Amino acid sequence: MKRLWLSGLLIGCCMAVQAQWYHYTPAGALQIPENETWSTAGIAAYINKHFNSPEQKLLAAYTWINRNMEYNKDSMFYRYWGENPERKLQSVLKTRKGVCENFAMLLASIATQCGIPAYTVNGYTKIGETVQWQGHSWCAVNLNDDWFFCDPTWDWGLKQEQPGYFLIAPETLIATHMPFDPIWQLLEKPVSHKAFRQGYSPAKKTGTSINYKDSIRAFLASDTLQQMEAFSRRMKQAGLENENLRTWYAYNEMKIFIVYQERDMHLFNEAVHNLNQAKQHFNTFIQFRNNGMLPTKTDQELLHNFNTIDSLLASIAVHLEAIGRHKENYQYDTEGLQQSAGILSKRVAAQKDFLKKYFAVTKMGK
Repeated sequence: MKRLWLSGLLIGCCMAVQAQWYHYTPAGALQIPENETWSTAGIAAYINKHFNSPEQKLLAAYTWINRNMEYNKDSMFYRYWGENPERKLQSVLKTRKGVCENFAMLLASIATQCGIPAYTVNGYTKIGETVQWQGHSWCAVNLNDDWFFCDPTWDWGLKQEQPGYFLIAPETLIATHMPFDPIWQLLEKPVSHKAFRQGYSPAKKTGTSINYKDSIRAFLASDTLQQMEAFSRRMKQAGLENENLRTWYAYNEMKIFIVYQERDMHLFNEAVHNLNQAKQHFNTFIQFRNNGMLPTKTDQELLHNFNTIDSLLASIAVHLEAIGRHKENYQYDTEGLQQSAGILSKRVAAQKDFLKKYFAVTKMGK
């Protein structure tokens, strides 16, 4: 049976075992009017109005999440678990319940709307010497061109004097948090899965050096599909050494496949639409011809009609060629559509020949 966390991205989050909790509340962080807390935009608007520095804004968001959200795995059975992030966030805020993925997404969304670059990181964790293979999510944030980590789940409900997982340096968090995508370690020398299991320390840096800031900048500037494909490449290169890693890789590949299927669907629908338009233009000319070439049209009007048909047929060819380019197409009858376009193209060529003769005759008669 597939692991449960795949159905909700990351459901079985690891909880930090810490003995002390505390009330550490930035002034005003818990005073957001309730009617402004049903969307991340409303929360961010209040924070932007009442807090100045990026650090204060981020801590206000972090505190609000930890004091108003309930960590609850059971909530996955009655909340929206689709891929639309906005709908997912709305569902979480409506119930005030969620798991690690939801907490991290809330923080990333609020932070981004406060002008703080943020990203939800997925991976797994380690408590003491024990690796927690079930999925976990946390948040990477950028302050003054430096990247840090925040894990609101591991600070959820804690009442110690300072948040334990707020603005943690990458070199520190890698001791307990391992991203599936190596780039989100935010380290110049990424740590291997083996080194993470055995116990990483800064003194044992290994691996090939990378400029992670430039890599992250390029990653965030790319579209969702490009990000997922880059994720798969890096994850495979880092090694799929156990079932959990292979399962997550397969899940990401499935999402890539779905995106390409949706693109193919769009391309096919566009090709069908263009074929129907081309047929309408062609039938308009046939009706005009059957009506004795009346009412009179200029040569330019007649030529424009056929130029439009040619353009539509050319567009169909481009669309059909692109279908199945990345993932093999088993769903759409591109061959049948291509045959229909070919038949229309021959009929158009025949009418073009007629039109040339018609133009020659009308010129001779003038």
